[in-house]
Amino acid sequence: MVNRLFGICYQLMKREKIPARELAERYEVSVRTIYRDVEMLSMAGVPVFASKGRGGGISLMEHCVIDKMFVNEDEKAQILAALESLRETAPSDNTELLQKLGDFFQTSGSNWVSIDFSDWSGRQEMLFSLLKKAILQSRVIAFDYYSADGKMEHRIAEPIQLCFKSHNWYLRAWCRNRQDMRTFKVLRIKRPEILDESFSSRRICGRNAEPAPAEQDDKKTSACPGLTTVILEIEGSQAYRIYDSFGEEEIFPEENGDFLIRTAYSIDDWVYGVILSYCPYIKVHEPVWLREKLHHILQKSAEKI
Repeated sequence: MVNRLFGICYQLMKREKIPARELAERYEVSVRTIYRDVEMLSMAGVPVFASKGRGGGISLMEHCVIDKMFVNEDEKAQILAALESLRETAPSDNTELLQKLGDFFQTSGSNWVSIDFSDWSGRQEMLFSLLKKAILQSRVIAFDYYSADGKMEHRIAEPIQLCFKSHNWYLRAWCRNRQDMRTFKVLRIKRPEILDESFSSRRICGRNAEPAPAEQDDKKTSACPGLTTVILEIEGSQAYRIYDSFGEEEIFPEENGDFLIRTAYSIDDWVYGVILSYCPYIKVHEPVWLREKLHHILQKSAEKI
């Protein structure tokens, strides 16, 4: 009944007047039931009324919209903006929902922000949809996973959450192979399938838990993974890149025109790539182990070239 009442309201938002018989046929009930529904809606405070005779039907009072009963203008804008920002993650689902809410609110989103997760288009879209379905339905998944060192292992996992962090998508899941929480880099998940098995929902430690470094995805997912303070010195000729890559509070101009950068990273291959992309205009001051790691990477590259 609740769904029918909601549906009647939605239809009346789109059309000025609908014959009771048409609504009865749509929801497969009698005309008498539709009139009872109208009475119930009216008693609940919805300004709906029925007119009989030729040209009669069920109508809402002019300018009646649901936001006047439940949400204010700011809340309405926030709801539409939030759904608009998620359009890329589930375009088919959110497009229909946005249309319905737009009809209810008698407005459309302001389009003040556009978010494009282009990695999920084409080849990756099916993977995203599969993982989303498994998470929402609490279904166990199986997949082949490639670790940072290139080793492949078949995994069975209970997927809990998708997370976008540091230019990459991650899957948080309970790994049955390791009997512990793990964070998997989605790009390394191959040949995934949803198994005919459900699981009880688990909680992630910390609402804002961040993904573990990509090279450490075989280790336990921590609610507060340690960040490493990194101090860099970059030549002034790279200023146009520096202000694109670092926050103003992390940049300290020097008298000679160079820049001292003090930032914090969860170290992974992406970080190595960012730092090395500044070669030969960069010097790593701290930590020492990171400098040695980068030297090792450069030496191996030189040997192969």
